[in-house]
Amino acid sequence: MNGSILGALLVVALLAAYLVWKTRTGRKRAAMRTDPESIPAAAPQELTGEPAATPEQSPVRDDAGVSSPLAEAAMPPLEVESGGKPALADELTAPPQPEIDEGEPTPVAAPIVPEQEEMQLAAESTEAVVAQAAVDEEPAEQPAGEAIVAEEPSTATIQATSDAPTIRLSLDAYASRMNGLEDRQRTLLTQAIADRDEELRDRLQRELVVMNDRLALIADSHAEEVACLQRVLDTLLQLRRESGTQPALEGAVADLCGGNAEPAAACLAEWGGQPPAMAGKIAFCRGQLAECRVDLQQALDQYRQAVALEPDDWCGLQAAGRVARTLYNYKEAIPWLESLVRLARKSSADDPLALALAQRELAYTHVLAGQHQKAGPLYKESMTALARKLGQDHHELATCWFQIGELQETLGEYDKAVSLYRKALAIVEKQKGAEHPALAAILDKLAALCTELEMETEAVSLYERLVRIQEKTLRPNHLQLAISLNNLGESYRLVGRYGEAESCYQKILAIHEATYGPDHPSVAAVLQELAKLHGNLRHPEEARQYQQRAAAIFQKSVEAQQKKGSEESLTLEL
Repeated sequence: MNGSILGALLVVALLAAYLVWKTRTGRKRAAMRTDPESIPAAAPQELTGEPAATPEQSPVRDDAGVSSPLAEAAMPPLEVESGGKPALADELTAPPQPEIDEGEPTPVAAPIVPEQEEMQLAAESTEAVVAQAAVDEEPAEQPAGEAIVAEEPSTATIQATSDAPTIRLSLDAYASRMNGLEDRQRTLLTQAIADRDEELRDRLQRELVVMNDRLALIADSHAEEVACLQRVLDTLLQLRRESGTQPALEGAVADLCGGNAEPAAACLAEWGGQPPAMAGKIAFCRGQLAECRVDLQQALDQYRQAVALEPDDWCGLQAAGRVARTLYNYKEAIPWLESLVRLARKSSADDPLALALAQRELAYTHVLAGQHQKAGPLYKESMTALARKLGQDHHELATCWFQIGELQETLGEYDKAVSLYRKALAIVEKQKGAEHPALAAILDKLAALCTELEMETEAVSLYERLVRIQEKTLRPNHLQLAISLNNLGESYRLVGRYGEAESCYQKILAIHEATYGPDHPSVAAVLQELAKLHGNLRHPEEARQYQQRAAAIFQKSVEAQQKKGSEESLTLEL
């Protein structure tokens, strides 16, 4: 009897153990199974190498950060199939086949050229690895919308105290200064164009892009500037401790605390390389101040000196690489960012996020330089670490998808680019809200591509959101707002919403008249668009009036150019 009872208990115990094992196995396999609707395209790997692109050839514009804003600024759900092995499919966004053997590729659905096949295999591999990383490890808690800043702590960092001097720069004061810088930049750019100084024109245009990006994300750029000025302030305080109190130094400290950086820049220039132990830090701070006033060439010169003096300084390498990239100087940017990645690898066990962000910086620079083959493995490793530590819906992953979307667009893979931009958009919307300024760059890219692909209805909706955001963040007469209004007006026209298109062009006309004056050719161009719209609306009289006014402005402009040409010819003859 006792033996029967023991035998029954043993059977029950074995059955219970089997059920527990079965349940855990089923849950694990369900958690790792791919959701076909959530498979994003991913970073290219093993891409065919191309020569470095020149500034004129470079098809993808760096946003100077986003990361980035995107930022740096200046950006989708990641899944893998059972077993955690990457599947190879014909389309970047196609769902992988379930239950494939290890190492066995899924055959492509249609013949493709070798370069396209290599790109697709690389992208699928990246997607699967990143997804597996997200499954394998729970992401560390990170407040939504909080930027990850990879910065190596310096041994010379000033220990903050409750009574230590700090930067007091209000958001309004910063915005006013940036608007003033932008107005001055546009004046200089107009003069450079008139003088046909192409080198100066190109530099001013790149700097103007940086200014517009900062104005679009004014709160974020204000925080970055305050942090930058605080680093300079810490350096001035260190100089004071090591060299004693001096009137010029004291005045620079006081002014910098109030947000005025000019005396600090002059003071650091006078110190130069003294004391020798701080020469690298002084050069770096001078570069930071030049970057704050968007004098990128001066910033690059100072960063170049700082890196030469301190080749293992994390902040110097990162700043030098970013500015060189913004100036299309990939020849210097790539080695600096490669050094940054090597430096990050040494401490990757302690700070894997720092390595991931450094790899993304280098990958994006390779993309801009046209070196796609080198970008793929870097994106793959970077996105794996970011997904593992931050989760699939963190805005740092959105930045990756946005950058890879730019690459796909450059390569002519428009449908894939649209998919990636949508993934980036969904993440930023989830993290920051539907009307956050950080969405502007993605909305602009996605709307333009939708227009190109004849998806006009979606383009209208995207451009409407973009204009609403810019109307809240930019000045009413900002030219970037006029550009977005022009794109929205054209989208309205394509879908036959002529009345709303006219409203857009009237706003553009007001901006151009306020900026350039009533007789500028850009005003005439808007008048011509209004004439076309009224022709579509069967308003012949209004169309004729707009066209006559435009013709008169163009005629006056041509006469002015002819007169200027005659005067220049006369001067040369004399």
